[in-house]
Amino acid sequence: MIKKKPATKTKTTARKPSRKVSTKKRTESRVVSATCKKCGQTFKLDIGTKSKQEIVEILSKRDSFECPGHHFELSSPLNYWVIDWDSVKSQNVPTDAEWKADMRKKYKLISSDELQRDYTVTGFSSGVCVAIRKKDGEKVYLEFTNSPSGKRYYY
Repeated sequence: MIKKKPATKTKTTARKPSRKVSTKKRTESRVVSATCKKCGQTFKLDIGTKSKQEIVEILSKRDSFECPGHHFELSSPLNYWVIDWDSVKSQNVPTDAEWKADMRKKYKLISSDELQRDYTVTGFSSGVCVAIRKKDGEKVYLEFTNSPSGKRYYY
């Protein structure tokens, strides 16, 4: 016969609000230059404060990736990217407000909320969003990117 433990009262505590992503400027972020052997795209890879060994370990465990050159591969990025470890340098990362101001000089930015409100999305593929603008029914192709805090914007 299995004995049941007597029920005990549990203390209820108020749930903490979810942590918001900080939009303050990070004091330091380290970047390294990389080039894709397949498409020739050169780009900066943000490695934060991780060591070369940690980055290699993380990338070797990836079984697929999308290259900044807009092709998708079912393999580790290490099979395609040549990373110049001698190019590591520190840089300041802009706040979301600074990033948005800079992007708005070049593009008309659309937030995810605005996209849902004003467009009907019909598909995504390789860094492009296909949508129908609700006000006039026009089919549009939007590229997208993420702000420093990770919020997605379309342009």
